[in-house]
Amino acid sequence: MTEAEVYQALLEGPNERRVLLGAQVAPEALARYAAGLANRDGGVILLGARPSGGVEDAGGLEPLQLSHALFELTAGAVLPHVERVETAEGVVWALHVAKSPYVVSAGAGPAPYWDGARLVAAPAGDAAAAPPDPTARPLPEAGLDDLDPAELARIEDRLRERGSPLAEAPPLERLQALGMAREVDGRWVPSVTGLLLAGRPAALARLLPQAEVSYYRHEDDDVDYAFREDLLRPIPAALERLRELIQGRNRFHPLTVGLFRLEVWDFDVEVYREGLLNAFVHRDWTAHATVQVHHHPDRLEIANPGGLPAGMTPENILRHPPHRRNPALAAALARLGYVERAGQGVDKMYRLMLRYGKEPPEYRAWPHAVTLVLHNPGFDAEFVRWVSEAQNRQGSFTLDYLIVAAALRRGPRPTAELARALALEPPQTRKLLARMEAAGLIVPEGQGRGRRWRLAPLPR
Repeated sequence: MTEAEVYQALLEGPNERRVLLGAQVAPEALARYAAGLANRDGGVILLGARPSGGVEDAGGLEPLQLSHALFELTAGAVLPHVERVETAEGVVWALHVAKSPYVVSAGAGPAPYWDGARLVAAPAGDAAAAPPDPTARPLPEAGLDDLDPAELARIEDRLRERGSPLAEAPPLERLQALGMAREVDGRWVPSVTGLLLAGRPAALARLLPQAEVSYYRHEDDDVDYAFREDLLRPIPAALERLRELIQGRNRFHPLTVGLFRLEVWDFDVEVYREGLLNAFVHRDWTAHATVQVHHHPDRLEIANPGGLPAGMTPENILRHPPHRRNPALAAALARLGYVERAGQGVDKMYRLMLRYGKEPPEYRAWPHAVTLVLHNPGFDAEFVRWVSEAQNRQGSFTLDYLIVAAALRRGPRPTAELARALALEPPQTRKLLARMEAAGLIVPEGQGRGRRWRLAPLPR
């Protein structure tokens, strides 16, 4: 979308396929407008384009935050393409929303519908149902006594630590609110999510044997392993044991930056925790294969059943709108504080690894499986210092800034190579590089097609 098209839209105003919103709209309201468009024929939301006319600069917003927020607040139904448009008065974000094959809700109340001027209730009809969620499925062959009291106490404690009112709710109400139990034919039974979060090992073995996680420790690059442990436990308990196993062979390197002392681990705890949680949340729970963790001295590999969603590849995974294969499990883990509901685990892993001078996460995809590889080739101490000092002067880096800086730490790179690292089109990359140049973070070398970029030396 161009600047001229934005100003033309401001002249014409909203219509059946276009919504104009100011930059300060609340995320919940934005989600309802997006759902309203999806429930009609799809269209575009111009965020930062006042309905009364004029641009309200929305440059402080991040595209990934926008797409993730809409994904979260519409239970994974709305996956917009977000486009940045520079105008003379500031930035406008164009959020392109596709028509949904089923009715999309966003918050309490009836599903919204955009009538061309305002939101109304979606018309009644024979709307298609949302796709089934395997982790929401109740298990009539199980009973509430298949849930482990110790794991239920862990969940209650975690809710209390987060200040959730669910911690004080009656146990059955808590299970229902977390999607862990449902009433079937007059009796309460656990759901797949319930067993995955608090099931007894015997119940998991009987009903969900695919919940097992296998940990392998390798002494070198050999395919043979020196140690193996198979874990058939609820997800919180499995995470705790996997942390013990990995930390038992994890090293850290102290680094002093100014007045601060950092500890750079071979494998950062937050990074591999996000990788493990992504494997649980995004795996195919209808497949009987299990999650596998291979711990090598120079890398950690986390493999899970289930290929990437249609349209998502290892190359565009950072930019692709999140896809929630198991909404019930994701929502419960989010309420317990294990994951972000907006699906920002990949972003978090990139940010932490690049900030500490590591290689970015690597994804390897097959039709029915995905492997995340976290490399440990050591770390670049000088780059860690550069990032720390630059952020002290400029404020926190965006993820895009970190990706560019990490790509340049080994020397100058052309714009085309940086565009591939960012998974952005060249025009978007050039605008980003111009902002970094204006901030004094990078400097150009050469002209035209031969232009390359390098990190700017920071003043001492």
